[in-house]
Amino acid sequence: MNRTSVLTVATALSLSMGAGHAAPAANAGRTQDAGHRTKPTAGRARALTGENILVSAHALQSANGVTGTTPGGGMMVTETSAHSVTTISRDFIAKLAPATSAAQIAEYAPGANIGSSDPFGLSDQTAINIRGMQASELGYLYDGAPIADVDSSIPYTSQWGDTENYRQISLTPGQSPLDAPLTNATAGTLSLETTDPAMKRGGLIDYSYGSHMTNRSFVRLESGLIGHTGLRGYISYSNTTFRPWRGAGIGNRQHVDAKLLREWGEGSRQALDIAFNTNNQPSYNNVTMAQWQAFGPKGPNNFTEQYDPTNPSSYWKVNVGGFSNIILTAPGRYQVTRALWFDVLPYFYWGAGASGYGETIGATGNYIGTAQFPGSLQFPQPSLQNADGTYPVQAAYFERIFHPGLNLSARYQFDSHNTTTLGWWYDYADDLEQQTYNQLGADGAPSSYWASQQLRNAFGQILYGVNYHLISQTNGIYLAHRMSYLADRLQIELGFKEAIVNRTGTNALPGPQYHVGMNTAEPLPRGSASFRIDPHNQIYGSVSTNFKMPSAPVYFDVYDGAGNGSPGGVGVRNEYAVTEEIGYRHTGVVNVSASLFNTEIHHRNIASSIYTNGFDFGTTINGGNQRLRGADLEFSTRPWHHLSPYIAAEYLDSRMQSNLGAAGVDADGDTVNDTLPTRGRQSVLAPKWTVSAALSYDDGTIFGNVMYRWIDAQYADFMNQEQLPAHGQVDTTLGLRLPDISFFKHPQIQLNLYNLGSARYLSGVSTVSSNALDTTGIRGSTIPGSSPYYYVASTFAAMATVTTGF
Repeated sequence: MNRTSVLTVATALSLSMGAGHAAPAANAGRTQDAGHRTKPTAGRARALTGENILVSAHALQSANGVTGTTPGGGMMVTETSAHSVTTISRDFIAKLAPATSAAQIAEYAPGANIGSSDPFGLSDQTAINIRGMQASELGYLYDGAPIADVDSSIPYTSQWGDTENYRQISLTPGQSPLDAPLTNATAGTLSLETTDPAMKRGGLIDYSYGSHMTNRSFVRLESGLIGHTGLRGYISYSNTTFRPWRGAGIGNRQHVDAKLLREWGEGSRQALDIAFNTNNQPSYNNVTMAQWQAFGPKGPNNFTEQYDPTNPSSYWKVNVGGFSNIILTAPGRYQVTRALWFDVLPYFYWGAGASGYGETIGATGNYIGTAQFPGSLQFPQPSLQNADGTYPVQAAYFERIFHPGLNLSARYQFDSHNTTTLGWWYDYADDLEQQTYNQLGADGAPSSYWASQQLRNAFGQILYGVNYHLISQTNGIYLAHRMSYLADRLQIELGFKEAIVNRTGTNALPGPQYHVGMNTAEPLPRGSASFRIDPHNQIYGSVSTNFKMPSAPVYFDVYDGAGNGSPGGVGVRNEYAVTEEIGYRHTGVVNVSASLFNTEIHHRNIASSIYTNGFDFGTTINGGNQRLRGADLEFSTRPWHHLSPYIAAEYLDSRMQSNLGAAGVDADGDTVNDTLPTRGRQSVLAPKWTVSAALSYDDGTIFGNVMYRWIDAQYADFMNQEQLPAHGQVDTTLGLRLPDISFFKHPQIQLNLYNLGSARYLSGVSTVSSNALDTTGIRGSTIPGSSPYYYVASTFAAMATVTTGF
């Protein structure tokens, strides 16, 4: 369908810069003031007296939302914000295999270091690192609501919506919006926005089949406008079954998305978004470097099809996780007067499920916390006892999350130059964590993947390895003032946010600790400025602050199952980051974005380990300070002869500015406190270079792309003793759109091919180590080395998808 627009140009400069392509709409770029209204100025009135030029833009007809108009094939939406941001539109999302995770969609953005275990986004075993910072330091928003795990701040992207319902995904490194309901976004923000319901009744159906017996079906029903109510909505359902690409197992994912929307006036709207997910997800066995070099992706590096009751940890059925969750968001924007707007965002998240691993335990001699467990465990099938008197069990880690919140703000435009926003955010997070034990059946399967059949003694007492309950309440008050001058070409914004967090919890395991509590308040000032040199060129600069709360296990003692305990965290404080950035953008037929950044991190939260009574305990410690700086570059063009290239690159220099505390062993064999000499060393997970490139083609009938991503080597331990080697991968998409067939609208066939060279490589770091080799500490003790663990990238995989609208 042809869409014709009138472009009014007043000067020869405007013609030379903009002729030959349609000017972007005023709201095409994401700004912090969407919906902001400004009065016409005299300069604008004069501009409207110029010559009228008719420009035609041809939007593609497709069933899945592809328009063919976004620069770089959908990988570089036009931006106007005063900081770096990469936004990926449906033009790119729709050409990926269905079920592709949000992290995989954003992996081509500058500085994105994403390491996947699964080609199709069905596994949550994914490394997400941005500018050398970890997944837990990145904030995640789903239609404006926080969506990461409240215990660890880790996202489980397989539980998010179906990709057919994604409108766009934005990655903002080093920044988070002032009004974002987040307490961990020191590395930046990954934001997902769902598509709006269609104006007309209809729907979408697709079916996919791919490598590793991946079988997926999806259907979305659109109501169109419902009578004279102004409401419109959709509901969708998908069902996916799959096998891991290596090792044994089978998984299933079922998902429902629904959205209801009403719009009125000049920008007022109210939506209700619902997402329900339930899945059983088999695991991949992560590997050390020595294991990888010995066996690659085969043999002992995988969970097995055969069950061995004396070694249940190797059996795939013991390593399956089951989880269900519900996401509810209701973002609303209300225009009260021409100068006053209200934004309202109530949200709710509920999730429950378990994952586990295999081990053997005896009926007696067990400990709960520091106390010996009374009596004997009552096994449902006592005959399934090993020759040594132990029983094979699944150690199941159960989590239940209850997480509502409310974000309110008011924006008032005093005049054409000054706009003020005042907001308040309240968040309540209730997290229950329990580790229990389930007996394995004769076939090696646990009695339930949901940890519902816990082993007990004759008195009904449950044997717990972990049993804590943490409630976090957050109040955030924020104020921002925007100033606009020179006909809105100069934008200056100053903001301040105060985040006040109260955490209280209980540890139900016998021992020295029962109640824990913490109160914190963090001031978060920021400022930014941008100047639009002309309609196609912009410069900007910003300074922002963000902080990260420690993960929940930090507050609780941990036990080894033999009565030995240790504090969960050592000297851990809130992580605080200050990010400075300057940048330049050019938009038009050619699009360029370039920026320089510098981030100073204080009290970096680092996952590490401590040694007590001969046992190794996982913990989080204060890693001191870190500095990272570098440059980002993006380049793309609008479609030219149906071709759209995209190139992105980042240079990063990230250095430790503190030595790292560690436990060592002295000459007498005693455990002592020592320090690793890490100051000045390159930070973990921080490749010097990341480069990606893509070339897209779409003439409305034939479409496709070729994508390449390369990640430089990165260290996996803080002493720089072991590296994840540099690696790259080529993927491609091929597709054909067909004419309408009866009531089937715009049917198409799409083929996605991943890792065309079937390269075998490690894709990311799963577990960081303080030192990979035994190291002499600054105080002279020997600090034992521990091996980092890695994710393994999938070899070649393919998926074919048939899609049609109706």
